[in-house]
Amino acid sequence: MLSACKTTRKVVEVHPVSVKLKGADVIQVFDSVMQYSFNYEYLSAKASVDYTDKKGETKSFDVNLRVRKDSAIWVNITPLLGIEVARVLIRKDSIMVLDRVNKVCMRRSFDFLEEMFKSKISFEILQALIVGNYFPYQKSEKIKSLYEEDPYVILSTLNKRQTKRIQEEKDPTKPIIQDFWIDGNYRIVKSRITDEKVDRWLEASYKNFREVSGYLFPGNMVMTISGSSPTIMSIAYSKVSTGEALSMPFTVPEKYEMK
Repeated sequence: MLSACKTTRKVVEVHPVSVKLKGADVIQVFDSVMQYSFNYEYLSAKASVDYTDKKGETKSFDVNLRVRKDSAIWVNITPLLGIEVARVLIRKDSIMVLDRVNKVCMRRSFDFLEEMFKSKISFEILQALIVGNYFPYQKSEKIKSLYEEDPYVILSTLNKRQTKRIQEEKDPTKPIIQDFWIDGNYRIVKSRITDEKVDRWLEASYKNFREVSGYLFPGNMVMTISGSSPTIMSIAYSKVSTGEALSMPFTVPEKYEMK
């Protein structure tokens, strides 16, 4: 089945070209970002991951990733020795983790990820973060303003008046802020969620975009979760492809304990 999904890996040099703003407004730029989002039905990828926890300890491992858009995310995790240690199946309402080392299968809600990342995480947010697409952190929130930060522009959920009040530290409500840095190809090179109430922010940055099936896909991603000691996850993608339907096998052996 995987052989039918041949990889398209033409590397595209994405220079920091300024977005042309003359005559453009927030809606026009946002619509362009949506138009050039990475589009797929099924996605397959391999990646190398470096995960640095709050103690500063780094673990490295490889993953095989399969995604069916708006349906499921399947992850196979192997250390450097190449033996599977865990398998994860994420659906819109649940997370299943098959721990092959301890012979345990865990079923969790998205509270599990929210506790891990100390931030609100939904299936929609997770699948957008994987490919570098736009996502609304708060469903009722909309993009309201546009700023220039050469060579990029920033789309923000704050309007001009709110920005001024926050800069002057006169806004007691301290709203959650969501910002997106947009490059000359209308791809997101950085997204950031800032929650001043709890003094926390989450940031995802992307680089080394390549062409996959006619769309630009980020070759590298770094996710940083702030705190007194930040958590950092660095992902280097390889063998990215889109194509026909992919299976997402997840069978729990009889001797495994359910938790």
